[in-house]
Amino acid sequence: MSLRRTLLRPRLPSKGRPFASSSPIRAQSTHAPFTYRLGASSSGKSSPVAPPSDNNVFPQSLLDRDDPYFNSMDKFSGEDAFFMAKIARSDRHVVFGLADGVGGWRDSGIDPGRFSHGLCRYMAQKTHRPDAEADLKPRNLLQFGYEKVMSDRSVQAGGCTACIGAIEPSGALEVANLGDSGFLILAPGKVSFMSPAQTHAFNTPYQLSKLTPRMQAQNRIFGNTGQISETPAQSDVTTHSLHHGELVIFATDGVLDNLSGMDILNIVQPIMEKRGYWSAAEGVESKGAIIKADKLRDPKESGNLSNLPSELAYSIMRNAKIAGIDTRRDGPFAKEVHKHFPNEEYHGGKPDDIAVIVALAVQDGALKAKL
Repeated sequence: MSLRRTLLRPRLPSKGRPFASSSPIRAQSTHAPFTYRLGASSSGKSSPVAPPSDNNVFPQSLLDRDDPYFNSMDKFSGEDAFFMAKIARSDRHVVFGLADGVGGWRDSGIDPGRFSHGLCRYMAQKTHRPDAEADLKPRNLLQFGYEKVMSDRSVQAGGCTACIGAIEPSGALEVANLGDSGFLILAPGKVSFMSPAQTHAFNTPYQLSKLTPRMQAQNRIFGNTGQISETPAQSDVTTHSLHHGELVIFATDGVLDNLSGMDILNIVQPIMEKRGYWSAAEGVESKGAIIKADKLRDPKESGNLSNLPSELAYSIMRNAKIAGIDTRRDGPFAKEVHKHFPNEEYHGGKPDDIAVIVALAVQDGALKAKL
């Protein structure tokens, strides 16, 4: 049997330890506040490469309603799910995240999409509660969704990876990432940050899991029977300070297995330059690009900026989907196969479900004078 068929996410009996968190950042009161523009795109593994539509592009306008936005299973995103929310109906404090159902559960007759979509649905609902602001640290929010799914009888079993983020008006971004979904921070000409995957072994990510009663009984009798089951406490929590004009990209492994950080930057940068928000410095190649601060702050650009993140997300999704079915170009997943299994003749991409969220940070003005 080919490696392409057998390299699902296997279950291992090992139990991982949490990644270390970075030290918290302090709110920068001397900076003008930020607003954020959000957009998303998704596509199921079996869906064709399709033009932008209501089924694969989700713009900022969806957040102008009273409720947070959650993509339900009828939006053709397969086992991937995501949500986006503005807190207190403000563009200055946003929360968003995605979850990727672990496909190996299908071997046990379980649809992993029910777990990932249930998790995102509960997290989205939490952001709309009156007491939400005190509980929206990403790891706490993930814990809330996890507990809800574990007690939800309609979700029999399953598992997923997850990546949850919250951005405050100060530009402070906090992320809780569990498994091999992840995120990037992009600035003109560079990948400022790219999250490492949490894995037990090759193609075996950390994951939240819910076992069937039979599996639980087997574990009580025979000990751990091979299912991986982390908790939100084991997510990797990092904090970051965003700058004006930077982009935050959240993506499931349907993107990250097929596109490198530089691939994603090379997709995003031409769009940002064409729209006039990033600009190549005079006499310098595009890798030396700068942010055109004034245009990003121009009130006339408000409508364009609202649609920009979803346009970027769609472009990333489309390129990842094309790379996934390309049998000649070796993406990050193929390179990892060659690293761990040098004798395997695995080439090309890795078709998978895809979900992408893009957040654009726009600072209101220049630095304020310190008091």
